This record gives sequence, structure tokens and C-alpha cells, in this order.
Amino acid sequence: MFLTTAKEEMWDNMKVMYGNEKNSSRVSEIYERLFELKQRDKFVPEFYDKLKGLIDELDTHQPVVTDAATLRRCRQDFAVSKFLSGLSSSLHPRCGVRY
Repeated sequence: MFLTTAKEEMWDNMKVMYGNEKNSSRVSEIYERLFELKQRDKFVPEFYDKLKGLIDELDTHQPVVTDAATLRRCRQDFAVSKFLSGLSSSLHPRCGVRY
């Protein structure tokens, strides 16, 4: 709303997110899979292996950091990824109005 053009932030963030430099869209997918993961009909070792695999992959794409600026960028990237992944596919691409 406060930007003069959509490119100023949205497209620049998308370039970083979906480019090869970072993979925040994959981090967002991993978080969603972690939150959705349930044991259901799996044996405990199978459930644990799936959980551990997701956590290991998350560590690969988003290692633990102590630098506040890096942590802030990671959180911002995650927020943008979550926003984009949560958009309805029935929105008009130009104005975001349902049709």
C-alpha cells in the first residue's frame, strides 16, 4: 500500500525466494509439512523417520543463526512465502478480486 510500485518489494522478494540463491519457498513447504505431520496409521519409527527427515532438510535450508539481521531476513522470507502459498487460485491476477 505504501510502495510506489509493486516491483519495489513483491517482485524483488519473489526473485530471491524462487531463485537459486535462497530457497525460502522450500522452507515454507517444510514448515507446512511439519505442522501437518501426524502419526496416523504409521508405526512410531516410521513417523519419527519422517519427522527427522523434515527437520534435517530444514536445517540444510535454514541453519540456526545467532545474527539478528539474518534471523529477521529468514522470518520475512518465511512470511512472504506463506502469503504467496496461501493465495487463492481463483483470484484475478491483476486486482486480486474473485471472479
